[in-house]
Amino acid sequence: MYTSIFRHFLMPTYELVKGKNLVEHITNYEEHLTWSPEALKQHQWRELQKLLEHAFKHTSFYPSHWAKFGIHSIADINSMSDFAKLPLITKNDITEHYQAIVATNAEQNIKKATGGSTGQPFRFELDVESNTRREAIMWRGYGWLGAGLGQKTLYLWGADIGQPTLLKSIKNRLYHRFYNRKMLNSFAMNTSNMHTYIDEINSYKPTAMVSYVNPLYELARYIIEQKISVFSPKTMLTGAEPLHDFQREVIEKAFNCEVYDTFGCREFMLMSAECQENKNLHINSDHLVVETVDDAGQSITGESGDLVVTDLYNYGMPLIRYVNGDRATLISEPCGCNNPLPIMSSIDGRKLDIIKTASGKSIPGELFPHLFKEFNGIDKFQVRQSEISSLQILLITNKHFTEQNQNDIAKEINKYAENELQLIFKLVDDIPLTVSGKHRVTICEV
Repeated sequence: MYTSIFRHFLMPTYELVKGKNLVEHITNYEEHLTWSPEALKQHQWRELQKLLEHAFKHTSFYPSHWAKFGIHSIADINSMSDFAKLPLITKNDITEHYQAIVATNAEQNIKKATGGSTGQPFRFELDVESNTRREAIMWRGYGWLGAGLGQKTLYLWGADIGQPTLLKSIKNRLYHRFYNRKMLNSFAMNTSNMHTYIDEINSYKPTAMVSYVNPLYELARYIIEQKISVFSPKTMLTGAEPLHDFQREVIEKAFNCEVYDTFGCREFMLMSAECQENKNLHINSDHLVVETVDDAGQSITGESGDLVVTDLYNYGMPLIRYVNGDRATLISEPCGCNNPLPIMSSIDGRKLDIIKTASGKSIPGELFPHLFKEFNGIDKFQVRQSEISSLQILLITNKHFTEQNQNDIAKEINKYAENELQLIFKLVDDIPLTVSGKHRVTICEV
């Protein structure tokens, strides 16, 4: 009952006060699920043309950059195959040409930051309308999996960095209660306190759960090993890390409910979500253009490639053919369910190592990009564990990095390691890539 009241009365009233139109966007995006695949492609192309024209008119980077490749106006891009010839852009391109990519008519952009899987803090912007749209896309995907707007949901997710004030804590609790959800800090969970998390689940009795993969998997293993009775939600959603089949099997066994995977990144939020019928990842192609390319930058399907993403609605700082650092496999075959959105058959590269302690505690690799992105003085990082009792933290810093930053980082890590790890900070000039040319955020060798 609350879900219906929330969506049709409470949220619209809240939006009148805040000046948002989230529910309207959710309704429109849900209507797109009744369209044919061809209608979705036509919609995507129309919206893409608008974005490209905007980029020509209101950014200085794209016209000059594209001109080097023989693209001088919107008239030179007449099809998706023409679009696929536009040069790729990377995090380095955006960092180097930041102001030239921000739209000249952008007035109230929202600034975001992400550590990402590369370990290099990345900053970008988006306009308010784009932010609302990506929220709507998230709620649509969560909605078709039973965890939509207003559903009673428990989140086993990363907490905000630092200690919030009492006022902030009260505000957060009221905010989450309004949305009918409960938040549990996955970074703080370990074998010694897992029973308290189970108690929270049993007490709250959520209709749905949303969680990072590894904390949920470890909790599921604990439930099975200890033969603990736990409340069974109607649905469970995972994200932030790859969900392997063996993990899905253990989680479903422990909680006695279906588990569905989602995939996204901070630059775009939800990019795809599984369907209930076949558990295929459906790409939000009415909101994004998602491609994969080989090592030569050529578009491919049916095999693993680097993900290239274009946000159709970020007019504040257009990200066009942006290589986000993930790998995936796209296929052209339809799913067979009623969802017309195209399919991402697998996510092929997002794994972050887990840091361990002698007493059996584990710290998810997601903590470190989540933490280090908060410090402007850190250009790049890597966390390496070669011994069970210590942790090396390699940092490439700039003039904004201070000794207090180092103390704050140590304090945050020790919240989860409980001082079991000797933290060895090393300020370095370079962090070597792996043999395959990748930069790993966390490396656990124990």
